[in-house]
Parts: sequence; structure tokens; C-alpha cells
Amino acid sequence: MRFILATAFSCVAFWSVCAEEQAVAPGARDLADIMSATQLRHLKLSFAGAVQNWDLAKYEVGQMQRSFASAAQYYPVFGEVPVARLIDDISEPALAEVDKAIAGHDRDAFLKSFEKLTGACNACHQAAKVGFIKIQVPTASPFSNQVFSPVK
Repeated sequence: MRFILATAFSCVAFWSVCAEEQAVAPGARDLADIMSATQLRHLKLSFAGAVQNWDLAKYEVGQMQRSFASAAQYYPVFGEVPVARLIDDISEPALAEVDKAIAGHDRDAFLKSFEKLTGACNACHQAAKVGFIKIQVPTASPFSNQVFSPVK
């Protein structure tokens, strides 16, 4: 959990500094907030898919898609980083592969595609020159108040 929180705070600190340099549309969330929420969705998606809770996994994919859409809409270019292009080229294809595994209720395909999604997160961070924000497949959940197993 310390790793997750430290990574989230690193992300927030970096993107917050950059946000000071860029005008933001009224009502838009900071890019740091969008990315931190996306990281939490990544974590929940991992646990939902691992226990084959396909309804929750599908929901989390949808939430990540919305986060990516918001980031691309409000921050198409952030500083010199082509955020919208990175999302289109790297993040969305990897997330689509996860979504396909979920639709097929295929745990093995989910686990493989989720690793690719995690790699895509890191590839995007490298391209954005924030490679120090390294994402991994979660090993523990800070959400002790949420049941990830499918509800029967």
C-alpha cells in the first residue's frame, strides 16, 4: 500500500507542477487527479478480473475509458507531451484488449492483457518523460471495504 500511495503522490506532484504552466478549461479536473483516479481504477480492475467478477471489471474498464477521454479532451497536449496521441496510440489499444478478454469471460486472456495494459501505462509514462512513475500489477488492495469476488 505504501508503494501505491507513494506512486500516486509522485504522480500528483509532477502533474501539479506542470499544470501551473498550462491553462485549463473551466471545470476541468487537474491532469494529476485524472491520472490518480485512473491508477485506482487500474488496481480495482486487476482484482476484479483476477477473481472473474466480469461485471465489476467491465465497469472499471468503462471508468478508465472515461478518464482517458477526459485527459485527452482537456489536455490534448500538456507542455510538450502529446497526451491525446499517447492515449490513442498506447493506452486505448491495451485497454481494448482487456475489454475483449472481459467480454469473453477469459481469465487467462485477462491476466495477459492486463500485464500488457500495465506495460502500456509505463510506456506512456516513458514517452511523457515521467518514467519515474512506474506502474505494476497490484499485489495488495487498500480497499478492504470492497468485495471483489462476484456477488451471487
